[in-house]
Amino acid sequence: MRSLTTTLLLGGALALAAAGASAAGQRLTAKELLAAPHFDAGDGVPGSADLFLTEHPAVTFRNLEEVLPTRRVAAGPAVFALTPAAEPFDVRYRFDDASYTIADFVTRTETTGLLILKGDRILYEGYYQGADSQDLFMSFSMGKSFVSTLVGLALGEGRIKSVDDPIMRYLPELKGSAYEAATIKQVLQMATGTSFTEEYENKDSDIAGFAAIITKSHGGLYDYARAYKPAYPPGTKFYYATANTEILGALVARVTGRSLSSYLSERLWKPLGAEAPARWIIDQPGSAGREMAGGGLQVRLRDYGRFGLLFANRGQWNGQALLPAGWAEAATRPADPYVEFGKLEPGYPLGYGYQWWLLPGANGRFAAEGIHGQFILVDPVEKLVVVKLSSWLHPWDDKKEAETYAFFAAVADAVR
Repeated sequence: MRSLTTTLLLGGALALAAAGASAAGQRLTAKELLAAPHFDAGDGVPGSADLFLTEHPAVTFRNLEEVLPTRRVAAGPAVFALTPAAEPFDVRYRFDDASYTIADFVTRTETTGLLILKGDRILYEGYYQGADSQDLFMSFSMGKSFVSTLVGLALGEGRIKSVDDPIMRYLPELKGSAYEAATIKQVLQMATGTSFTEEYENKDSDIAGFAAIITKSHGGLYDYARAYKPAYPPGTKFYYATANTEILGALVARVTGRSLSSYLSERLWKPLGAEAPARWIIDQPGSAGREMAGGGLQVRLRDYGRFGLLFANRGQWNGQALLPAGWAEAATRPADPYVEFGKLEPGYPLGYGYQWWLLPGANGRFAAEGIHGQFILVDPVEKLVVVKLSSWLHPWDDKKEAETYAFFAAVADAVR
């Protein structure tokens, strides 16, 4: 039973509300109001419609939670410690017949974050263009290497029997699409034959439609990716298409019965000892949202380094096998002629593994890469990881890519 005091309070509140309603002030209509200016103290973060046309990429790429819906990738209670640098580190590298320092590299390649690890020891760590160690940086297509790792983890758990299985065995709704005859391995290798086109600065390219789905946040990303017919038979040539990674994300979600964020958290982020939760862009708010598997992760600089170090250690972590036996090796070597070094496209020397780019040379170096200049570069022989995050205004710059490889090679020589 309500007390007398409660009844009196409720009655008084209702009386005040009624009086307020009867004496409500009149409001100006929208037509009568003067137009308000845009937010007076804006810091350069665009609205979703301008996300991929931003003039302030350094700000945008570390503030995407202000623009798009995301899902949290929880970290665990224990952080894997990285040993701080004991002394200053510098290296000189040569490019275009000139010699440069780390400071030159940072400026010349529009770097926002740079981390150099030799094992668990930090040789160099720097943040630029307003960034700091607490920021989450957009992965773009570096996130593809995370998704392929989730495929490997599901394989190790027996949820996927073999990468040689037809992917339709797990996703029967792919019937009629470019994936109907493709194996999981061919999807991992970007060799499905999908007719999806990926030309970043062509507004009529299919990747532009993909971006539009993300910016509208109304869902439908997986349906968009699986709607394309084959342009040629799977397993015959390499063609890079972000739609392939969306299919891999759907595969992981289907066989695990979990969101990609949840599975990444439990099977990788917590065991890895990540220092902070990551975020993953989803195609609509709430539980119905699908993660943007093709490149929507947002991660701290050092946690990108920990992920690279896991692969430098061939899946071993803190004395335990975190990845299935042999997965790191299989994912980072060319397994078929169409992904061998120099075969991806004319004049391009790299090869391709399972959503990893492979660098020629005796050390078996490889990289996760994303547009606008994002790199996790790994030398498994030297246990060396270089994370280079950038704010390139254009999606790709061949010259800056080549300079990044030159810098990586010089660092590897210096720490040998």
